[in-house]
Amino acid sequence: MIHEWRSYRLKPGAAPIYLAMLADEGLPLVTRHLPMTGYWLGETGPLNTIHHLWSYADWAEREACRASLATEEGWVKGFIPRAFALVEEQENRFLRLTTSSPAFDAALAARRTVRPCRNAGAPLMARECAALVSGLALTGSVAVFETLSGAAGGPFSLLPRSADPVPAEPLSGVSHIVLRPLHFSPL
Repeated sequence: MIHEWRSYRLKPGAAPIYLAMLADEGLPLVTRHLPMTGYWLGETGPLNTIHHLWSYADWAEREACRASLATEEGWVKGFIPRAFALVEEQENRFLRLTTSSPAFDAALAARRTVRPCRNAGAPLMARECAALVSGLALTGSVAVFETLSGAAGGPFSLLPRSADPVPAEPLSGVSHIVLRPLHFSPL
């Protein structure tokens, strides 16, 4: 499998606007075509950054999914022009899963689920946060990945959601980013 970790740095103050547009309009459009396994807003590290994870069987599936999304008029002519005006920078990595968990396996099994728009009055974000640790394979992770393509780094450990995602002690020599999942994020 290929796991695609995309990070978008948005203009300051634009994250709530972008994420509300995605939850209220774009979500069924994109998940009709792309296999989502996670969607988060970074609470630490580079601010105004959203991270999303898409999981493909292989390169051919990724190519077919991306080509199919390009035919989605509501996405191409509606969501993208408005939402991407808020994006300042994008980064992409292709990852290989080295350690899984039941939570990750469940998200992977449901990756092709078409997600509906957010219900009126529903929260945008989940209450509990996850975390991403770069440079250390941690036991108890939801998933651990190694980089196949993109900026060097890793291993990447995706930690489970918790009420307090801040480590009790500093993690020396690694990067730790608190990730707030969107309400629709499988992980």
